Amino acid sequence: MKILVAIDGSEQSFKAARYAIDIARRLDASIILLHVVSIPQFPHHLGSLDEYYRKVAIEVDDWFTMISNWDESKGINISRKVIHSHTSVVESIVEYAEEEGVDLIVVGTRGRSRFVRAILGSVAQGVIAYARCPVLVVR
Repeated sequence: MKILVAIDGSEQSFKAARYAIDIARRLDASIILLHVVSIPQFPHHLGSLDEYYRKVAIEVDDWFTMISNWDESKGINISRKVIHSHTSVVESIVEYAEEEGVDLIVVGTRGRSRFVRAILGSVAQGVIAYARCPVLVVR
């Protein structure tokens, strides 16, 4: 069984990772930690795109390493993936899950975006709407 966890650095995404790890332990599943870098939202004031990628890569690697080093992560097969997307974050998550034959997607209710929906974040809503596998939304 494969479980994909969307990580964006928010506390909600880390909570989602903890749930996914618990499920993986119980079901002897593997985990894919996924972060999507959305190119259309590139903040041009940060310099070049290559410079931006380097900064993001360092930050994302720190998140992935932190999750992999949690005590409850020990013994679980955890892989890491970063996608640079010219489409939406939702589309990237759903397409990657399909390509990899993911059995479950785990997302947090809200991410780091400043725009907050009343009940669910827009990424969580989109993944629920378009994913072909079950989606667990962690609050």
